[in-house]
Amino acid sequence: MKRRYMIIVLMTGALGLTGCSQGTSNSGTTGTTGTTRSDNALISESDIAILDTEDMFTERDRNTEYDESECTAISLSDEGSKCDSDGVKIDGQTITITEGGMYLLTGSLSNGSVVIDTDKKEKVQLILKNVSIINKEGAGICVEQTDKAFITLADGSINEIVSNSFSGNEDTNIDGAIFSREDLTLNGSGTLKLASSAHGIVSKDDLVLTGGIYQIESEKQGLSGKESVRIADGTFTITSGTDAIHSEDTDEDTKGFVYIAGGVLTLDAGGDGISSSYVVQADGGNFDISTNSTETDTSTKGIKAQKYVILKDGTYQLATADDGIHCNGNIYVCGGTYSINSGDDGIHADDQTVVLDGEIDITNCYEGIEGQSVTIQDGTIKIVSNDDGLNAAGGNDQSSMGRPGENTFQEDSDAYIDILGGTIEIDAKGDGIDSNGDLSVSGGVIYVSGSGDDGNGALDYDGTAIITGGTVVAAGMSGMAQNFGSDSTQGTMLINLDTEQSGEVALKDTDGTVLVSYTPVRDYNSVVISCAELKEGADYTLTTGSESKEITMSSLIYSEGQSMQEPGQGGPGMNGQDGNPGQGGPEMDGQKGNPGQGGPGNDDFEPDSQNRFNGNGSSSGQDTSAEMPEKNFPDEQKIGSPGK
Repeated sequence: MKRRYMIIVLMTGALGLTGCSQGTSNSGTTGTTGTTRSDNALISESDIAILDTEDMFTERDRNTEYDESECTAISLSDEGSKCDSDGVKIDGQTITITEGGMYLLTGSLSNGSVVIDTDKKEKVQLILKNVSIINKEGAGICVEQTDKAFITLADGSINEIVSNSFSGNEDTNIDGAIFSREDLTLNGSGTLKLASSAHGIVSKDDLVLTGGIYQIESEKQGLSGKESVRIADGTFTITSGTDAIHSEDTDEDTKGFVYIAGGVLTLDAGGDGISSSYVVQADGGNFDISTNSTETDTSTKGIKAQKYVILKDGTYQLATADDGIHCNGNIYVCGGTYSINSGDDGIHADDQTVVLDGEIDITNCYEGIEGQSVTIQDGTIKIVSNDDGLNAAGGNDQSSMGRPGENTFQEDSDAYIDILGGTIEIDAKGDGIDSNGDLSVSGGVIYVSGSGDDGNGALDYDGTAIITGGTVVAAGMSGMAQNFGSDSTQGTMLINLDTEQSGEVALKDTDGTVLVSYTPVRDYNSVVISCAELKEGADYTLTTGSESKEITMSSLIYSEGQSMQEPGQGGPGMNGQDGNPGQGGPEMDGQKGNPGQGGPGNDDFEPDSQNRFNGNGSSSGQDTSAEMPEKNFPDEQKIGSPGK
């Protein structure tokens, strides 16, 4: 089976790839390259490179050292602010800095602002040392023009900026307690408390933060950078009415990104926790993100980007009304630890979802990990879902349609799930693993506890299913049970039981060695088992709850037992001739499989390529036109918005 991956490579020829090209811009981005990779080809973290992170933070962005004796001192006071420099103009409680340099600010203003308006080639650095600025109508600090502005929080200082209203700033578009039309960097080790009736900190270019302690309350966005938001370190507690961290550039496709290298971020957002019109990349950090809006037309995702989400490391605690992690393009999880409680999907990409590594615990969701395609290469994954656990292209049932946060996939694109490694445990009230195309397993350990109704299957696929390695135990109900297909090179068995069971599933060889074992979380009457030790012609003992039975693998792909589905129905007549009845399965234990029921139909019968087991015989004894039971889905409606 061939797979088409969108791989973003940092250099031409990486991993033997040819014909790749890329461009570099000063915005910290590199070009993207699409290529084709063959099945089971491993992706490395170095293959995934959108942002040029080496130059993301300049030396001055990180430099917090200063000599007070070399700074221009500005003393803020309602009665009369003071400064000896000709480069500072004082007009009541409005202090305007007109020349480049370093300025040490102390004192307070009860209704004023500090404005930076210099020559475009100048740089200005403000050192805040126990500063309090309240502005009843406008920004507390406003950067109108300069080459680049820096705000340093002096060590041990506690600073406060409050903007109560922006009603008189419609013409200027000033809408943040700290507002900059130029590149803006905040650093230092002090504390900044900020409250705003609009946004918290805004830059119309790049917003960079390399240190400090921030407590931000804003009625709109907490941190906003048009071209980018870049965080190297710091402690952030943000309560926002809309997105907590937001970057959006509608003018340039490769800008509007969020890059986080570290820090501690506690985000309580009425919109998205972190939102980008291009890329969200996190190489580290400790994230505690909550989104809680009940407005159905508001996007309330934990981490969201339009084109790429790349998470290389970090710790993530996500409690979200909509998707925990969402991308309209591709998601790459390269590492990190994740705990996700989602009102919709745990992890959702409109295109590819790729998990290279990491510890992912999705404790509640509608669907667990979803994409047009899903690739899992390594990691430890646990999923508890109200519908499907793993889902490629929206599922066979189109369960996402018609509900808030619904997902629209491209119908003409390949859908597939590839599992190459890792440990995956799924507790699904819908399908355990659901591919609207193909399913491939070549490694890893997979445990599935499927739905308790016959409208869902532990494994569900529309194309082909192949297993060549790994271990699988998938328990559920027999109504939609499917085994792996005949192209598989590793032994696999589908056993449908006479009665529902609860408790451990265990498979032993003739020596009594337990080859695989798993305890499903709910009752089951069907199990799929595959492991490297399954051999054609060998004998095994299968224990399901309180019952045991002996099994002889008469074929490498083996099925046994009665399905809950109805026999296959014949198709409509052709040229006035009645169709042949569905074909019975091959002999098992000396018994020939029962034929499906005939009916008017096409004389040309083709067995079911999906290995849905039907009748008393093997999986090949089903007519393709059988009616399937209607699927049942949770009644609960999830909070979210389509495609946001």
